[in-house]
Amino acid sequence: MSYTRKKKKNNSATGILVFLFAAAVFLLLSTTVFFNIENITVSGASNYTADEIIEASGIKAGDNLVRTSTDKCAAQIESRLVYIENAKVTRSFPSTLVITVEASVPAANFVCDDYILLISGGGKVLDKIQEEKAGLLDFMGTDPMPDLIPGAMFKSSDEHKDNAVKKLMEYFAENGSENITSVDVTDRSEISYTYDGRITVKLGSINDLEYKMKFSEEIIKTKIGEKTEGVLTILSDSSGASFLDKESLENNARIYGENMELRNAAETAEDESSTETSADTSASVQSME
Repeated sequence: MSYTRKKKKNNSATGILVFLFAAAVFLLLSTTVFFNIENITVSGASNYTADEIIEASGIKAGDNLVRTSTDKCAAQIESRLVYIENAKVTRSFPSTLVITVEASVPAANFVCDDYILLISGGGKVLDKIQEEKAGLLDFMGTDPMPDLIPGAMFKSSDEHKDNAVKKLMEYFAENGSENITSVDVTDRSEISYTYDGRITVKLGSINDLEYKMKFSEEIIKTKIGEKTEGVLTILSDSSGASFLDKESLENNARIYGENMELRNAAETAEDESSTETSADTSASVQSME
C-alpha cells in the first residue's frame, strides 16, 4: 500500500508539471504565434475615416492581440485625433481588434485676452479661434495654461479654478445650459453666470454647485418676471437669496455716486481749509520776524 500511495503522488506531481509546462508553452505561443491581429473594425460616430482612426491607434495587422495594450491605443486615438472625445479598444479572439469611438462636440467658448479656446463637453481643447462660436456657452476668466494645444485636455494655471471649471462643465453636460449665456470664474470665490442676457446670478464658491444652480433657476422661473433685469445673489450659507432689479441697482449706483461726490467735496474743502490755515500761520511767523 505504501508503494501505491507513493506511485500516486509521483503521478500527481508529474501531472502538475506537465500542466504547467503546457500552460507555459501555450502562453508563449499566444504572444508570438497564435492570436495575431488579422482584422480591425471601427464603429461609432466621428469626423474621421476608419483608416485614419486605425493609423492613430498605432495598431498594425500582424500585431499580437494579447500583447497589444488596448488602453494605450485608445489614449493615442484620443490625443492624436482632436475631434474624437472617447475611444475604446477591445479584443475579439482569435484575431480581431474592435475600436469604438465617440465624436467630440463643441460645448463652450473659453474667452481669453487674445484668443478663444473651443472646448468640448468633456473638457477637451478642440481649436484656438479668434471669434466665439455661436450657440455655445461663454466662459470668462478661466486662465488656461499657456502651452495648451488642440487635442489636450483643458487645464487652468490655477489648480482650484481648474476644479471649478471641471465641475461646471460636468454640471452643464448632465443638466443642460438652456438660457445660460455665459459663466464667469475670474474670481473663483465669486463665480457667476448670466441668464438670458438679463440676470447675473452670483453663486459664490463652487461648493454645493448643483443645489445653487437648481435653486437659482427655480427662483428665476417662479419669482422673477420674464423681462426683469437685475442681480440674483445666492447667500453664502445656501439657505436663501437676494435679488435687486435693474432699477434698484441703478438707484443704488446713483446714491453711491452722490455720496462719493459729497465725500470728495468734503475732502477737497478740508484740504483747502488746511492749506489756508497753513498759509495764515506762515504769514504770522513772517510778520513776527
